[in-house]
Amino acid sequence: MHELGLAQDILEKVKEEARTKGLSKVSYGRVKIGEALVHDLPELKEIFSTISTGSLAEGMQLEIEISPLKALCAGCKKEFNSKILRLDCPHCGSTSIEISSGKELLIQDLK
Repeated sequence: MHELGLAQDILEKVKEEARTKGLSKVSYGRVKIGEALVHDLPELKEIFSTISTGSLAEGMQLEIEISPLKALCAGCKKEFNSKILRLDCPHCGSTSIEISSGKELLIQDLK
């Protein structure tokens, strides 16, 4: 069910961006999504295709770029990435970290 919510968020962002660009129909969209948000990419694309039926994004070719999950350590100022979100810095052990990428949902291009 997680992918349904994400697909709905993508569709809303596509609609907003299309309005901004004055597009009445979108045939192509490139989206950047953080690795922490996507669990099943094929399922996400299938759900998007289904829920976009009847909208300006119906039939849209959806290209998805996954951005890696990265965090920045406030202690040693080093950035690290991992498939699993860590609560400590692998370089110095500090628990003062901030997610720097991997949770975003950005429209890169629409046509």
